[in-house]
Amino acid sequence: MTAARRRALRPAQWDIAAAPRGVLPLYLTVEAAAVVLLALFPGDTPRVLDWARFGALLVAGCLQTELSLRVEKARRYRADGPHISMTSVWMFSGAAVLPAVMAVGLTVIIYLHLWLRVWWRVQGRSAYRVVYSATTIVLACVAVGPIMKWCGVENVLTEDFHGGLLLLAIVVSGLVYTTINGGIVAVGIKLHHPNRPWARTIGTGSENALELATLSLGGATAVVLVTQPALVALMLLPVVVLHRNVLMRQLEEKAAQDSKTGLFTAEEWRARLATELVRTEGHFAVLMVDLDRFKLVNDTYGHMAGDAVLRRVAETVTGQLRAYDSVGRWGGEEFAVLLAHIVEPGARDVAERIRLAVADLDVTVTIDDTSHVIGNLSASVGLAMYPDAGVTVDSLVHAADIAMYRAKHAGRNVVVSWADQPEPAASVAVPTSPPNLRHRPPSEQT
Repeated sequence: MTAARRRALRPAQWDIAAAPRGVLPLYLTVEAAAVVLLALFPGDTPRVLDWARFGALLVAGCLQTELSLRVEKARRYRADGPHISMTSVWMFSGAAVLPAVMAVGLTVIIYLHLWLRVWWRVQGRSAYRVVYSATTIVLACVAVGPIMKWCGVENVLTEDFHGGLLLLAIVVSGLVYTTINGGIVAVGIKLHHPNRPWARTIGTGSENALELATLSLGGATAVVLVTQPALVALMLLPVVVLHRNVLMRQLEEKAAQDSKTGLFTAEEWRARLATELVRTEGHFAVLMVDLDRFKLVNDTYGHMAGDAVLRRVAETVTGQLRAYDSVGRWGGEEFAVLLAHIVEPGARDVAERIRLAVADLDVTVTIDDTSHVIGNLSASVGLAMYPDAGVTVDSLVHAADIAMYRAKHAGRNVVVSWADQPEPAASVAVPTSPPNLRHRPPSEQT
């Protein structure tokens, strides 16, 4: 983990001074909106009981941070998109049971504690972005009270429809809370990283599910806080354990992911093939997809350009597959594909689609501040079917490799099955020139 940066004292040296265009106006607008809405909807006048609840949630939130310091630092350091903070459990609970002004105070203190204890030590976590993130939570908290009342719930002790109305109010409030928070954070991330796909900007399905899980715990905590305050302590351990399990899952996913392409590693792909062998009762296929003359890309245009080509090819191959198929980077410029529940004609069709998609691919790269397009790519694809080509991981991979090398000898840019009879003559001729590099004129560069 990198060391913390020195904090600049002069405004001209602040991180926000170097932020992309549009960041400062957006951040100031959101922060001004939070102040205005809090002034318009401050909630009821705090009572002694509210202060007791405020204290209980504050202690729980800060204690959870202290118990999870290492976990939070590791998750924050590895974050590459929206960071789901487990402290939402306490902040959403406060928004549901406390006056808005107290809920906002709770959010600010918890975020300040997180920043002082964790985030300011992690390089890249600028103070202005922490303020912006906290402000989105403030807006979300201010919205919860009116939503609860709009649903007909004045407090969580309502007994209408045996708690069904309260459930509805908490669900609607949670959805509004996460939409406001997540939506505004996503816009800020997009301004900082305009080329990042929206799918990565708004978070993965598992990340959004985690956010909803924390809000569900927050809703339950709100009810417990009002009905049996002492039992709030029982919510602390599940949140801490969930936090640790989230980190373990992230580390497992990272270990199973190829760093250059985002595909499975060879080891993870082999494990999935082994699992398929155990559970399958029918046919499935293994493909080996190897880029033709890829070494010329690296030698001619550099390894950075080669990595960009690998990433685009990985996306292209994945785009031709079903959600339950698996693709991994086998090594170098070779990709391994597992096609579950499929017969040979269907597998040939998929392999042919992959080959054609790679052949149609143009990859735009930047070399020495100049935009270029690498085209004229091709791939040789080997196909092996279970159980005809083998009944073990090694035998199926070997059969697909043999078929892929036959495709190379057949002239490249073709699909060959292990079941096909080897042919001495090349069936398809492809250009012998390396993948071409087309320079874009300055007027067309983006």
